Amino acid sequence: MMDENQLLIPVEFRADESRTTPGRLVGVLLPYGVKAGDRAELFEQGALRIPDGGILVREMHDRSRPIMRVSPFLEGNELRVDQPFPDTQAGRDAAVNLRERVYTGLSVEFKALRETRRAGLRVVQDAILTGAGLVDVPSYTGATAEVRRARGRRIWL
Repeated sequence: MMDENQLLIPVEFRADESRTTPGRLVGVLLPYGVKAGDRAELFEQGALRIPDGGILVREMHDRSRPIMRVSPFLEGNELRVDQPFPDTQAGRDAAVNLRERVYTGLSVEFKALRETRRAGLRVVQDAILTGAGLVDVPSYTGATAEVRRARGRRIWL
């Protein structure tokens, strides 16, 4: 039986070098092999399958508040994201909320396909990444993420 779970990860704000968006969402969605800070759970290396077309990031997992679609990628033992926010009201609001530390993390949604228990620790071996939410409290404190803001000024023509 598959179940849906959420993992919380810190996020940060970074500049968009193109200066055409409200900023970039950059950071770690999930550090493989690291125990969650708020529960006895970890993911084995490569356990998460990324769907073609990426995943949606929403505010606080609220399905009525989508922000953007991201395409996570693997770097070392970390599943990461680095994409510009859309220049939409939702994208601009998310960038402001991250800069002001209203949101401090990402919560990763997944459906576990295969897992084991080791001395009370849930070890996820295979799962489908189904989404992510910008949240106020992350679970995986070792993970980092930021929002880099665009530099310069906008000129409307």
